[in-house]
Amino acid sequence: MEDRKAVIGLVINPIAGMGGKVALKGTDGKETLDKARERGARPESLKKTERALAKLMPYSGQIQFLTVSGVMGAALCEKMGFSYTPVYESGKETTENDTVAAAAIIAEKGADLLLFAGGDGTARNICQAVGERVPVLGIPAGVKIQSAVFGLTPEAAGAMAAMVAQGLPVSMSEREVVDLNEDEYRKERVSSKLYGSLRVPYEPSYVQNMKQSGFSSENDQMGGIAAYLEEKMEDDVFYAIGSGSTAKCISRFLGIDYELLGVDLVRNKKLVKKDVTEEELWEITSGNPVRIIVSPIGGQGFIFGRGNHQFSARILKVVGKENIQVIAPESKLISIPGHTLHVDCGDECVEKSLNGYYNVLCGYGYFHSFRCR
Repeated sequence: MEDRKAVIGLVINPIAGMGGKVALKGTDGKETLDKARERGARPESLKKTERALAKLMPYSGQIQFLTVSGVMGAALCEKMGFSYTPVYESGKETTENDTVAAAAIIAEKGADLLLFAGGDGTARNICQAVGERVPVLGIPAGVKIQSAVFGLTPEAAGAMAAMVAQGLPVSMSEREVVDLNEDEYRKERVSSKLYGSLRVPYEPSYVQNMKQSGFSSENDQMGGIAAYLEEKMEDDVFYAIGSGSTAKCISRFLGIDYELLGVDLVRNKKLVKKDVTEEELWEITSGNPVRIIVSPIGGQGFIFGRGNHQFSARILKVVGKENIQVIAPESKLISIPGHTLHVDCGDECVEKSLNGYYNVLCGYGYFHSFRCR
């Protein structure tokens, strides 16, 4: 008797992540998508899904994919040579309704695992469609990736799926799905909501935790961090200040305007431009000295690839690890599992170049050494 193949569902949100590099904080809604395209945004999720599925190639003979027509799954399965069955026909312009409908069909057919590529908005759609009926795992491909249902990287999601494909014992965990209101997000008002939970195959080294805010004591150290940064700023050097309230401590200290959830450029302690796009940042980086100031996401440890896609692989390659200053109060560092930082920029060579130890600035002249891998 022929061995049973693992049945894996695959749903790709083809527009996920397009708003990141062009400073739109997401891609929810047709108006935002149109604006992203006007700014030159290109699809990101297919590349990231391909990175994940590459981990499944050694087991391709053991896998049958249930997926969606065209760019939502079937085209990539065809390209990579996987055995697949389209169970849903999407429209030419895909929408969240396609995601919900396809996921529901895949759940009804009893998939061993449903892989989806997207961000928190896509996770919401999947949660609406399947609840906890089937195991689900997200390939991180969006801008907002705070929910606890995603692999640490596309490769980690693929490795987790490979364990399922091989029939290896895997622990399951009920994990939270949260999403931000993008309109409020762009107005610098962080309004998130819990939408439910998904049943996720869980291994700490493969699956991320839900984003957490720092503890109340973190404010006690912010002044020292900002004062130290201001003192060490070099003349005529561009400083690209990352997103989030921790990174913006230096902007507040200097008394300059900033975009809380974007990337701002500062030179000679004055604002050059706030909320820059990846292309604008690349133009500056290509011919000028640049330093990056960034803070890890509490509870996760990501310094790049979560909400700050303006720091693309090409920019990180030019800037280099030695010109990246990571900052965080100790209270935030405590929340990071395994005291480990992470980078997910879409380029394995660049990610490797950024691995190693960082002296994380925690106060005035006070550092903790954290490993990135």
